[in-house]
Amino acid sequence: MNFYFLCASLDDSYLTNELFVAEELGLWALEQLRELLSYCPAECLGRNPIKTYDALAQSDDFVYCPLAYGYSNYGRLGYAKNRLAFSNLVSVKGKVGRSVLGGTGLAISSHCQHKEIAAKYARYVNDAQTQRTLYLENGGQPGHRSAWLSDAANHLTNTFFKDTLATLDAAYLRPRYDGYLYFQDHAAHPVHSYVNEGGNPKEILFAMQTLFEESKKGTDALEN
Repeated sequence: MNFYFLCASLDDSYLTNELFVAEELGLWALEQLRELLSYCPAECLGRNPIKTYDALAQSDDFVYCPLAYGYSNYGRLGYAKNRLAFSNLVSVKGKVGRSVLGGTGLAISSHCQHKEIAAKYARYVNDAQTQRTLYLENGGQPGHRSAWLSDAANHLTNTFFKDTLATLDAAYLRPRYDGYLYFQDHAAHPVHSYVNEGGNPKEILFAMQTLFEESKKGTDALEN
């Protein structure tokens, strides 16, 4: 996702055509990540965003993280030892940094035996009033825009929503085609290997391009 952030911030066509990323841009992004890692403690490479925020919130050893997904709970008083403050992304070569939007959603299974009840509950959960109040007040991170603009929500979360909304508005929506998640899951490995161990960055991009082409075959073809 950090690779995505760098590429999407500079190229709107990233991952939208047959070549998943232009070579020059991809090589630059890999080099940037490897350099960034050189300034970080080795254990950072093994942390996901939650473990990163735990390291920030539970001790005084770390004070800043430039790239990670936002979790508003860490802005709530009493959630951890230290209350974290969030902000919008850094710029990239003078351009607004673009995060990657896409992840957990709410859906009704095709095997659901009570679809109408499930649909009624989904509407209730996504209702603006529910999102601004009950959902938020009980630890939820709302998706409804009115909740992000709510003074009460921002007071509760150390202005998490107000201070990161511009990042959400500028975010790059990751692809949704059948097979895409195969690419995201597997392409992380060569990136991780390069930033940690080095190697030939052109070979890393070739491996990622191959995975991108394979992912276009769709889930059924990939599973067989």
